[in-house]
Order: sequence, then C-alpha cells, then structure tokens
Amino acid sequence: MGLTSEGFGEVEKNSLRRSALLLGLIWSLGFLALGFWESAKIRDNTLALATAEARAHFFKDSAFRLWATSHGRIYVPVSAMHQPDKYMAHIPERDLTTPSGNRLTLINPATMVRQMDEHFGNLYGVAGRITNTDPLRPENAPDDWERKALARFHQGAEEVFEFSGIAGKPHLRLMRPLKVEPGCLLCHGHQGWTLGGIGGAVGVALPMAGYLAIQEGNIHRVLAIFASLWLLGVLGINIRYWQMAKQQEAQRQIVDRLSQSEARKASILDAALDCIISIDSAGRIQEFNPAAEKTFGYRRTEMLGRNLAGLLIPEDKRERHLEGMIRLQQGGALSALNRRFEVSAQHADGRCFPVELIITQDGLGHETIYTAFLRDLTSAQEMERKLSHQASHDALTDLFNRREFERRMQRVLAEAQGEHCLLYMDLDQFKVVNDTSGHVAGDELLRQLSQMLKNEVRISDTLARLGGDEFGVLLEYCSLKAAQRVAEAILKAVESFQFFWDERRYTVGISIGVVPIHGGETYTEIMSAADAACYTAKEQGRNRIQIYSPNDLELARRREEMDWVERIKSGLEENRFQLYRQSIVALKEEMPDRPLRFEFLIRLWDRVLLAPGAFLAPAERYGLMPAIDRWVVRNACAWLAAHPGELQRLDFATINLSGHTLSEDNFGDCVTRILEEFAIPPEKICFEITETAAVSNLEVAVRFIGKLKGLGCRFALDDFGSGMSSFGYLKNLAVDFLKIDGTFVRDMLNDPIDLAMVRSINDIAQVLGKRTIAEFVESEAIKEELEKLGVDFVQGFAIARPEPLP
Repeated sequence: MGLTSEGFGEVEKNSLRRSALLLGLIWSLGFLALGFWESAKIRDNTLALATAEARAHFFKDSAFRLWATSHGRIYVPVSAMHQPDKYMAHIPERDLTTPSGNRLTLINPATMVRQMDEHFGNLYGVAGRITNTDPLRPENAPDDWERKALARFHQGAEEVFEFSGIAGKPHLRLMRPLKVEPGCLLCHGHQGWTLGGIGGAVGVALPMAGYLAIQEGNIHRVLAIFASLWLLGVLGINIRYWQMAKQQEAQRQIVDRLSQSEARKASILDAALDCIISIDSAGRIQEFNPAAEKTFGYRRTEMLGRNLAGLLIPEDKRERHLEGMIRLQQGGALSALNRRFEVSAQHADGRCFPVELIITQDGLGHETIYTAFLRDLTSAQEMERKLSHQASHDALTDLFNRREFERRMQRVLAEAQGEHCLLYMDLDQFKVVNDTSGHVAGDELLRQLSQMLKNEVRISDTLARLGGDEFGVLLEYCSLKAAQRVAEAILKAVESFQFFWDERRYTVGISIGVVPIHGGETYTEIMSAADAACYTAKEQGRNRIQIYSPNDLELARRREEMDWVERIKSGLEENRFQLYRQSIVALKEEMPDRPLRFEFLIRLWDRVLLAPGAFLAPAERYGLMPAIDRWVVRNACAWLAAHPGELQRLDFATINLSGHTLSEDNFGDCVTRILEEFAIPPEKICFEITETAAVSNLEVAVRFIGKLKGLGCRFALDDFGSGMSSFGYLKNLAVDFLKIDGTFVRDMLNDPIDLAMVRSINDIAQVLGKRTIAEFVESEAIKEELEKLGVDFVQGFAIARPEPLP
C-alpha cells in the first residue's frame, strides 16, 4: 500500500527533525568538549603561572642562601632577636667580641632565610623553607609531604610540586633538592654531609586563593561565552529547522496542489462535455478524452500516436490541414491559434458534421503541443433552427406568427416599392366549436383549416395566425384585383370546409378585410384599416369580403374606434389612467359631523386629459370595460389604503361597473382578493350598476350582487328611471341606493313630468327601504327642492366638481 502525500510529508518531517536533533547534539557535544578543553587549558595556565612564581621565589631564596654561604661566615650582633645558636656550638669561633666590646654570633644561612620569611614574608605572601631528614633545628624537620619529596629527591627527582592545603587554604608547594656546597660543610659537616650530596631540600608554599579566583572567573567567563554561542547555535538550528520545515510544508503543499491540479485536470478532461484532442508538431494524437471518443466514434487507445489528418479531417480539408502542419514544422505560425471558428469534422463512420473549434499552443520543454477544444454543433444548429422556427411560427398551426408577420410587413413598408395587399381574416362561428366540443376540438379545427389556407396562397405570400381565430395574408407585389380573387378563393374554400369531431360536423365562415398597400402608411395604420374592414364584414352579415376605402364613412368610424382600442390598451399597459372623485352630500346632516362620501371617476391621459365620454363607448364595444373596471377597483383600494385618515372618515365610496364586467365569472373573486390585499372594509365600497345593465342581465346581476353583498359591499342602481320597465324588477335587486337619472333632476324645476318622476322614484325607494341619490344637481334651487322631496343624498356641480385624488 503506497504512502499518501501526507505520509510522505510526515516522513520528510521526521527526517528533518532527526537531522536537526543530530546537528544539535553534535553542536552541544562540540561545545561541551570545547568547554572542558578550554577549562583544562585555563587550569594549566594557572598552574604554569603559579609554578613560575613559586620557582621565582624558590630561586630568590636559593640565591639569598647561596649569597650568604658564599661569604663563608656571617655574624650578627647578639640580641633578644638573635641569640647564639646552640646547634652551631661545635663550630669554632661561633661567637666573637669586637674591639669595641660588641658581641657577635654566627648566623646560619638557613636561619637567615627562615627569619626573613617569618618576619617579612607578608610582603610577598610566599613562605620559603629549608628542611632535611636530619635537621639541626627541630622546626626544620620535614612534614609528611616534605618527607615524601625528600625521598623522591634521593631517587633522582629534580623538582617536586603539588597543590596542597595549608591551614585549610590551597597552596602550591614546590621543592628542589639542596646540593651540598663547600659552604654547607661548616654547619653540617659533622652530620656526614659530603660535597655534591643531597643535604636536604629548599621549598616554597605559594598561596593559590588569588590564582584560583582568577582561574574560576576566567573559566566562568569562557563558559558563559561558550554557553551564549551554544545557545545562539541551538537557536539558529531551531530557526533553520522551522524555516526548512515551513519550506518543506510549502513544497509539500505545492506538490499536493500540483497533484490535485493534475487530478482535477484529469477529472475535467474525462468529465468535459467538449472534445479535447492534443497533437504534437507532427500531427500525432497525444490526448483523446472520453467526449472525443463519444463524438468521433473512436476509442482513446486506438487513437493515441496516430495521425489526426487521416482520421478526423474530412477528405476535402486534409490537404489544407497538412500544408498547415508543414508550415508549423518549418517554424511558421498558426493563423487559427486562440481563435474560435466553425469547421467540419469526420466521424468514424465517415459522415461529416459541424464543430466549433479553438486551438491553443503549449510549450513543454523542447516539444510543442497543440490542443483543440471541439464542440459538436449538430444539436446546437438543429436547436437553433428549431428556436428560429418557433420564434417566427405559431406553435399550434405552424403558420407564421404575428411577430414575423409584422417584421415582414415593416420590410415591405420600408421598401415602398410595388403594389401589395393585406388580407385580414376572422373566423365566423368558431366559438360554437369551442363551446360545444371544447378547446381541444377548436385547436384541431385551426390546424386543419391552416393547412387548407396554405393551399390557397402563393409560396411567396406570408400567411400568419395573428390571434385566436384571426389570420393575415401579406400579398407582396399583388394588385387589389388579384388580392380580391385570393380572398374569394379563401372564402369558397372555408365555405366548403367541414370539420368532424365526436360524430359532430361543424362548418365555419370567414370574414375578410382587404387593404391595398400603396406606400407611405404605417404598420399600425394598415392593421387598423384591415381590422376595421374585417369588423365591417362581420357586421354586414359575416362570411364576406370587405375592401377598405378611406372614403367609406362606416369604415372610418370603425377605424377610429379601433384606434381607441389601441389607445385604451396602451393606457392600461402604461398606467396612464387617473382617478378623480366627486363628493356626495347628505341633505339632512349637520356640517361638522358630516362623514366622507364620494364617487370614484376615471380620466385618461393621452396627450391631453380625456373625460370618460371619449373612450368608454369603444371600450364597451370591444370588451375592454372589465379590464378598466379592474384597474379602477385596484387603484381605488390602493389609494384608500395609502390614506388611512380618509378611509377612517369614509362612509362609502362608489365605483361604477359595466354590464360586461357583471358577466365575468371571476370578477367577484377578483374584488375579494383586492379588498383583502389592501385591508379595505367591504362596507366602505359601493358598486354602481346602471339600470339598463341590471335589467338586461337580471339573473347575472342578482347573482353578482348577492356574492359581493355577502362580503359586506353595498350597491347602487345608477341612472334609475331611464328604463321604463325597471320598477317591476326593483324588488328583485338587493341594492342599497337608487341614483335618480340626472336627466330628470337637471330639468325638474322647469318640467313637471321630470319633477313627478323624481318624486315617484324617491317615494318608491322609501317604500322599499332604499335611499336615494340625486345626480346632476347643478343649482342651489334644485338642491332645496330635492330636500323638500325627502331625497337623501345629492351629487353635482352645485355640490362639488370632480377633482383629482389628493
């Protein structure tokens, strides 16, 4: 089992640690040996110095003794300090008396040395001594050390020295033999001494305390220096160890990263979705990853070392490839290097397919490797074709879609050459198929009908599905007469078309608007004219052709309405509608305690501010009122939520709803969600429904009112009195207010019939328990008369004009 990189790293760490420890041990042992050697050297130096000084004192004493002996006899006055020596009584003339009567006595040189050391030795701190085995004086008798030294002298030794303690203090004792000189025989001849023999020994005792103190100081100083150097060395070894350990760890990490990088590269190479193929300068394959195996149909093992050109390059491209490889071998440059481009490649089965290619160059030592990164574009190009087709074609019918139709129309209008025509077609009775057999059947009808329509137009014509059951045909370079013939052919083909579904047979019609394109028109103008022509064809009985003419007043009116449709739609998309309000005032309330009541009104900003009379009619005709009503409900609730003070004072705010909105199944749910979203109490909202809308859709109105009143919302019947049959239906409508038609209120002071209508409506409301609101109150006199009649609320210019929301 092989070692991991961590294992190798641990081995290297241990090896480095052992080396550091060994170096530290060698360093320590070296300094220890050096310390011992240097200490021994200092001790030797101390001994040498002490010995030299001891010898100097010895030679001093010897010189003094020899000097004294050389004089033969030396006499000193007899005194208390020096009496005649009894041990020299045998010497003739030991004592003398001078002519002046002074007594003199002979003094032995040894005595002179002894007395000098006894009385003056403190001056130099070294005591001298003469001794022998048979001394004349007892005090000159040898001690143990001296006796051993004398024995060694008799054995031939010339000098004896040794460290020894004297009175508990260290001394260096040095002795040399005393050779018998002629002068020695005067005192010691009777003892049997002979010339040249050993008559004893002369020794000195040198105090070593000072020397030893200096020696220890020197040893401590040297050892301190050595210890510092040793410590610095150990510290250096440790620092170097940690540096090398860090370097070693860094190198290991680099190696690990390189290994990981190589592993990742190998993993990436194997897992790469793109083909990775490397060749050398001779064109031989060096790398062939699994994606390349899958794409080209070859195994890696059979590709390595083989020439690229004969395997992967299409036959018609091989010569050019080989020329490029020759240029590379001759030192030329590769123009395609690091540039993305598309080429053809050859599969193992011989087929060619498109690839996207980029080539990189890597210099590895003296060898240059070229790596190609390839991606099979077959699926991508197929997908691109599909996406392009989907972007320009209708998913259901596979005809051109509205976007592509508009693009082609814009091109024709921009070129402004030739005569062209547009057919705008809308199926008749298509809704019957959807309502009776479902949308699946409707979709299948559209598919079959589209295939049939393709057969009726030229290949150069653009047939497109523009909406649910709306189609367009752009006839380029086609006269109006020719376009009319195409329209007639389509009309006949649709008339003969039969659709079968679940044992049912369906037939549909088609209304066609034909618009000539002369140049100078915009796309919007052309489409508006075509839509108007098609709508006119429907109104005139369906399943027919209507050719657009700018002089046709009915078409002009339809076109104007269609323009309004676009303006209303863009107003909703761009949020250009604005909310206003007009106050509603109770006639029998005190002014300070009057709560807030008003009606939400709508305006449209379209270069100027437009009143609702300008756009509500086309909105009603083209089914845009539900969208407008939803916009009003949402924005009104959002405003109330943003103004909590107004909401708290509010008794109710009315919002108008159209008859189309009542018919929408999900509008009640929409209102519920909006009220919950903005936390608006439902009783604060009163929906106004016109009398005509309610009566003409009574069942729908009753169901709608019941659903929202269940939440707490209130309702008002607007323009009440305008429909003569409304009184009979009133008891079935659970409304809270009746808004008296303003046409009666405006002229009630001048027209007795209008006054009677107002009185009657108010009376009926009171009987039914409903409150009344009189609108169009434009004077104070009308207000006073309404108050006499018992009307509950008034609204109009005399009360307050419409104003923007604050």
